[in-house]
Amino acid sequence: MLRKKLTVVLMLLFIVVQANAQRGDWYHDEGGYVFEGLGTKEEPYLISSVSGLTYLAQQVNMTPGETFRGTYFRLTKDLDIGAHHWIAIGCDAAHVFQGIFDGNGKTIRNLYVDNSNSEGYPASGLFGYLGNGAKIENLTIEGGKVSGDSSQSISYTGSFAGYLYGNTMGGEVDSIVIRNCHNRNVTVIGGASDYANTGGLIGEGYAFSDSDGMVYILIEHCTNNGNIIAAASNYPYTGGIIGKGRGHGYCDGSASSTGSFIIKSCKNYGVVTGGDTRGDDAVTATGGIVGFGYATGDGYGFSEGSGSFTLYLCLNSGQVNGGNAASRQSLCYTGGIFGYGDGYGYGDKSSMSENINDGNGYGSGKFTVTSCANIGVISGGDALSDGAITSTGGIFGYASGSASGDDQGEGYGYGAFSLRNCYSYTDISAPKGFVGGLGGWINTTGNGPNHTISAIIQDSFAAGSVNKKLSSSFIGITGGIVGQVHKSEDTSTNPRIDRCVAVLSSLYGDEGRTYRIAGEFLNVALSTRVLSRNYAYVAEGNWADMKTIRNGNDWSGIMSAPPLDEWNSSERAWQFPRSNNVMPRLWGITGQTNVPAIPYE
Repeated sequence: MLRKKLTVVLMLLFIVVQANAQRGDWYHDEGGYVFEGLGTKEEPYLISSVSGLTYLAQQVNMTPGETFRGTYFRLTKDLDIGAHHWIAIGCDAAHVFQGIFDGNGKTIRNLYVDNSNSEGYPASGLFGYLGNGAKIENLTIEGGKVSGDSSQSISYTGSFAGYLYGNTMGGEVDSIVIRNCHNRNVTVIGGASDYANTGGLIGEGYAFSDSDGMVYILIEHCTNNGNIIAAASNYPYTGGIIGKGRGHGYCDGSASSTGSFIIKSCKNYGVVTGGDTRGDDAVTATGGIVGFGYATGDGYGFSEGSGSFTLYLCLNSGQVNGGNAASRQSLCYTGGIFGYGDGYGYGDKSSMSENINDGNGYGSGKFTVTSCANIGVISGGDALSDGAITSTGGIFGYASGSASGDDQGEGYGYGAFSLRNCYSYTDISAPKGFVGGLGGWINTTGNGPNHTISAIIQDSFAAGSVNKKLSSSFIGITGGIVGQVHKSEDTSTNPRIDRCVAVLSSLYGDEGRTYRIAGEFLNVALSTRVLSRNYAYVAEGNWADMKTIRNGNDWSGIMSAPPLDEWNSSERAWQFPRSNNVMPRLWGITGQTNVPAIPYE
């Protein structure tokens, strides 16, 4: 009888343990688990089992939780979570991981996170929230599914981490680093929240420096090979590596601050599918590397705030499908590397003073894209409602330099966007809107008398096709390099396109609104102030520049070889071929394919 009762008790205990495991709460004897090691750089805490990994999560997620700032961990074995529901390490904003986690070249398999029905966790991934000093490196996550939260106003969803927040003040220098991390076939599904940030590795990252400090977020040598699927949202930002990233320097007073966001040597191989908009005046942005990127600098009083966003040596070969602008006055941006990118600077008088003389604050925002390539198919979203606009390109959907300087004091703003030494070799299509071989829409916007703006595309080329299978219902503007070039009415600075080449086998669009280099010029008086030394393939091995004129069936100014001798190769960005059969390739990126210098159908 006693044996039977004991058997029943053990069976009940087993059922309870199994049920807890399915919820993500693995069973541990109270006080029974101890990390091996000292947690130092020389003798890190060693994790050799799923129990060790879940114990780390429990220590961070309990109240009050451990941040493990400055503490080192090392994974010593491949782990299989076994399809249990995982609760992220750093489950919410009150529980943040700030340690150093070395995956040691190991793999964590079968990661399953499902916050779609809401457990109150806005950040979904192996890690949820990462803070100052956090570093995740040398780790692969293989197989599984991560689903984001749909109940709250903001969701952050990624296989490795939901949200990175670096914040520093008081003269400090701090950072968050994600290095040599790889998503291997983990499907990432975004939450249906109002603001939904979804990425193959990271949902959102924000590097914010306040009051005389410097902080940066660095993502480098990372790859994504999982499918990324966004849900409908007011603001669905979706990317192969990260959904949304921002570098922001804010300063008010006699000091300087710098916030930098850097994505270096990262690759996406997975299919990235953006989400439809569902509210008026909404925005959807989808990119092979990043969906929405923003560099912001705010300077008040006698201070300087600087923000930067940098993409360098990145490659996308996965298909990118833009979400639809499905609601009134909504916007849809789709690009092979990024959907939306802006460098914005703002300078003003002190926010704590009404004295107009306290006003020489300087704000600088720089968004920079260098030596990046896209070879993934791009399918732009549709404009389904009144006032909706779509913009699609091989590298970007929308890019701008924007700035504002206060007109009462002496505040000054500087905003810049630059794209150099990049190429897209792919098929691009969109049902409507602005479409271009490199970008859909490039813009300069200014406000107030004290500002400087720059937006430039230089030494880059577009190859493949644009709207090869053109829909009979297409309404839009098509350009071999850019669809629309836009200068706002409150600035005198034009965007610029210099030394770019369109090597397209086919280029189709509306009759009378399809251009070999650049499409519509809005508020730009003369295109010659925008375009310089750009060339396009015409037919039968012949090339033309923007000044080419058609005379009947003949073209004047036709050239017979790609005019690449004017390109800037001093920084050795390009590998120039010995013959004219193929276009140049970029140094430092593996996985590129040869691009024919003479296109073929």
